[in-house]
Amino acid sequence: MSAQLDQYDAILCDIDGCLLAGETVLAGARELVARFGARLVAVSNNSTDTPHTLGARLARLGLPIPADRIVLAGVTAVDRIAASSPGARLALCGTGHLAAYARTQGLRLVERDADIVLLTRDVDFTYGRLERVVGLLRSGSRLVVANIDATHPAADGGLVPETGALLGAITTCLPGLTYEVIGKPEAPLFDIALGKARVRPDRAILIGDNPATDGAGAHRIGMAFAAIGRGGARDIAELLGTAPTEDPPMAFGLSASGP
Repeated sequence: MSAQLDQYDAILCDIDGCLLAGETVLAGARELVARFGARLVAVSNNSTDTPHTLGARLARLGLPIPADRIVLAGVTAVDRIAASSPGARLALCGTGHLAAYARTQGLRLVERDADIVLLTRDVDFTYGRLERVVGLLRSGSRLVVANIDATHPAADGGLVPETGALLGAITTCLPGLTYEVIGKPEAPLFDIALGKARVRPDRAILIGDNPATDGAGAHRIGMAFAAIGRGGARDIAELLGTAPTEDPPMAFGLSASGP
């Protein structure tokens, strides 16, 4: 299975559930980063960090991936809003890291009369915030959603509620609401990552643990997909062929024809 990865000019890899579970480095993650080096681009629906804050955390955990090879849904959402609506009044449901980044991009953070509401994984989301967001959207603010993941894996085997769970609360209040999604399975993160790697989709492979976002997104753009966790290898170590196991190897799934 590891020989399959060697055929590609770029390796795109999800983070949560692939390289990390919380602060726990998953089996094979360090080997993957060391082996593929500059050919590896991390592509994540993470919407709490910036590439610099996440890159620093990864480095502390022995996963040295430079910020310029980390593509994140939250920051990408901010960038797209700043490019399409310079100086927009933005109601952000998100972390201080993302708020600080939005200000550097010229966006004005507001609580009322917002042009756009940006929904990310907001760990301080409350009933009061839900009420304010619903009011803004009813008044005509446009909704941009960093990602639609309902959860991601926790270190103890549990689940961390994600942006999609918050979106569910909003759409329950406002059935039929239209919104723009930035993260996987939509194309923007993949387009940026492929641009950084300077390769076509058919010369890259995505490693991911979520068929609904990673797998579906790769399939849409004609990129190969290596599934781990659900429906594929148990972890990166098994994908690389470095994990001792008495069980038969699990399937190496490709969503598009390899080279």
